[in-house]
Amino acid sequence: MPPLISAEHLSFEYPNGFKALKNVSFTVEPGEFLVVIGLSGSGKSTLMRTINRLLEPTSGTLTFHGSDVTHIEGDALRRHRQKIGMIFQHFNLIKRHSVLRNTLYGALGQLSSMQSMLGHFSPDLCEKALRNLDIVGIREKADQRADSLSGGQQQRVAIARALMQDPMLLLADEPVASLDPATSHSVMKYLDRINKEFGTTVVCNLHFLSLVRQYATRVIALKAGEIVFEGQPSEITEQWFKEIYGDDATEVEIR
Repeated sequence: MPPLISAEHLSFEYPNGFKALKNVSFTVEPGEFLVVIGLSGSGKSTLMRTINRLLEPTSGTLTFHGSDVTHIEGDALRRHRQKIGMIFQHFNLIKRHSVLRNTLYGALGQLSSMQSMLGHFSPDLCEKALRNLDIVGIREKADQRADSLSGGQQQRVAIARALMQDPMLLLADEPVASLDPATSHSVMKYLDRINKEFGTTVVCNLHFLSLVRQYATRVIALKAGEIVFEGQPSEITEQWFKEIYGDDATEVEIR
């Protein structure tokens, strides 16, 4: 079986000349829970946006599920993005809308233009949304406004929304960075469940190594846009931690 993602010599340069990714090569196998670590500004978010082609690589090649997606556009780009669920740091929910409706917005790409404009969702889609809310443990919140939920619960709504696409890949860009440490596991355990029970491949940016060690099957570390480590979570020694984060960095553990 070919890799789900294959990046070869991938680079991305912003219009101001900043090189966010430099000659990055890696693969992601189907069913993996790959975690990307590194300092802020190391290129983690740029890598995420390159994988789902919100950004077009400056050079190199990106292959997804056996197809070259490096420079696709139009319908091909839309089909590519429909296979990838995206979870953001700040949830990106419509706060005054219900939890159910926010979840249903993950299915907008499956509707006609008129249905999308009117916000008409079939009973089947509504039932699917409720099932996805059940997966992340908040089906009973379906009729509540999104802004009545805690931060961890809102992020779980965002996960349910992403599941509406039946994604082959979930990209989670710092999914617990806006949460209290005590609630971080409440989000990570559902990503872990989706990965293990449903076989959905997950690529996740994280800061806390205690979470990395608990949930990742493999780790990539970026530093100044380059891969400086690739291996198992158990292989991140104190020496590697200092190499990735700097001599003055101190590891913070989330229990």
